[in-house]
Amino acid sequence: MGFKSISVEDAVQSIKNGALIIDVREPNEFDQAHLERAFLVPLSSITAEKIQKINPQNKTILIHCRSGKRSKVAADILLSQDYSGEILELDEGIIAWIDANQPILSDI
Repeated sequence: MGFKSISVEDAVQSIKNGALIIDVREPNEFDQAHLERAFLVPLSSITAEKIQKINPQNKTILIHCRSGKRSKVAADILLSQDYSGEILELDEGIIAWIDANQPILSDI
């Protein structure tokens, strides 16, 4: 079982259906702009164990980064560590999300 790269439109629907949002960017990037209810788990520290702690109900997770590169790496890491939940990856990352005029939050 692999992960699935999805469009912004499909990501919006997945979030409405209860997917947990995992942002794998760095804290300074997250502070500038992030999706509502996103959990920050930087790529440099992501593990299947951390995701299981955030997501004990094993809901579908939606991983994203800035452009889609780090989120694909994060998904591969989770798969290599035998993560058993469904993994979706936002193709083209938060850049595509913003380009599609979807809402973001900022901590700055």
